[in-house]
Amino acid sequence: MPEDTEDNELNAKRWAWWRTVSARLEDASSWEVLWRLRVFWGTQGPTAKQAALLRQFIPEFKGRSITEVGEWLAGTAWKEWRTLFAEDARRLQKEAEARGFRVETVQEGLDDPAIAHVRSLLRAHGDAHPEAARYWISFLPSFHEGGCILVTLGPGESLVSVASRAQHETVPVPDERGLRFLEELAALDPLGIPGGNQIGLDGIYLTCLVEERQGRREFSTWSPDPKQYPREHGFVWAVYQLAADLIRDPVTCRFLEEMFGYLNDNDERLPVRHFDEVPRRIRLFGSLSSMKAKALEALFASVSPDEPLLMDLSSFEGMGTSQYPLFARFHSRPGRTAWWVNRIATMQLLGAGLPRSHLHDTLEAARAALLDAS
Repeated sequence: MPEDTEDNELNAKRWAWWRTVSARLEDASSWEVLWRLRVFWGTQGPTAKQAALLRQFIPEFKGRSITEVGEWLAGTAWKEWRTLFAEDARRLQKEAEARGFRVETVQEGLDDPAIAHVRSLLRAHGDAHPEAARYWISFLPSFHEGGCILVTLGPGESLVSVASRAQHETVPVPDERGLRFLEELAALDPLGIPGGNQIGLDGIYLTCLVEERQGRREFSTWSPDPKQYPREHGFVWAVYQLAADLIRDPVTCRFLEEMFGYLNDNDERLPVRHFDEVPRRIRLFGSLSSMKAKALEALFASVSPDEPLLMDLSSFEGMGTSQYPLFARFHSRPGRTAWWVNRIATMQLLGAGLPRSHLHDTLEAARAALLDAS
C-alpha cells in the first residue's frame, strides 16, 4: 500500500469518531457538550508572577513552589485541557481571566449519555459521602470511541462503573479485591501524582481524578510510559485492571479490551480474561504476537487436561502462523474444548487443523456443545 494512502486511512480512522459525534449536535437532548480550553501566558513559559497566579487555580499546581511551576512550564506558551464539561470549562475560564490570562475555548464534541450518567454517580457519591474515596479516569483514544471508569469505595458497598458507546455498567467490588486495589494505589501516593506529560498523535489522552479523605487531585497524561511516568501509568493500570476483573457486559467489556492495546506496557502480557462460569470460559481478544508465545503456553498449561472449556475468540484480531501448533496441541487434550469464534479466528483455527465442528458462531452454541457432550 502506498505510504500516502496508508496515512490517509489512519487519519480517517483518527477523526471518524469526532465526525460522528459532531453529527449528533442536531439531536443533543441526551448529550452534554464537551470543551477544549487553553490558558495562554506567552512564548517562553510563564513569568514568576504568572507562575504564582497559575498556582492559585490550576489543581495540579496547588502546593507547588513558583519555581517548580515555572520549570514545569518552561518553553511553553499555554496549558490545555480537553473533554471538559461546560461547568468545569466555565470555572477554569473565569479563574484564568480574573487573573489576566487570555483564554481560548473550543467546542470539542458531545458527551456520551452513559458517560454523563457515570459522571452523575461521581457527583452524587461525593455529595453523599465527602469523606469516602473516589477514582475517575476519562479515556480519549486516537482510534476508538472514548469512555470512562469510576471507582467509589465505601461507606457501604464499593462499586466500579464503566461507560462507553451509550452503555454503562456498575458492579460491586468485593472487599478483598478492593483492599488489593487500595494497596496498589497507596504505593503510588495518588494525591501527589504529577501528570502533564506531552501529548502525541497516536495513543490515548487520560484525565484522572483522585478524591480521598486527605485531599483531591486532578491530573492528565498522554499514553504514560511506565519507565518515564511510573506513577501515572500505575494509577491508570490499577483502575483499569480493577474494572477489567469485574465488568461483564459485552459492550463495556469490548471498550475495556480496546483500551488494553493503549495501556498495556508489557509485550509479553496476554490479552486474556477469565470468566468463572460453568463451563469455564477463557477469552482471548486482540492479537497475539510471537512474543506472547510463552505466556500462551503457560495459559494452556494452567488448564486441567480433562476440564471441559469454552475458549472465547469472538473478538480475536489475529496471530502469526507460528502460534498454530500451540492451539492444535491444546485442542487435542482429553478434555473437550468448544471455540466461540469470529471470522478471523475461524480462518486461523481451521488453518491450525482444528475441526470445523468445534467452532461456533455464538456463545450459546459453544456452551450447548460442551453441555451436550458432558
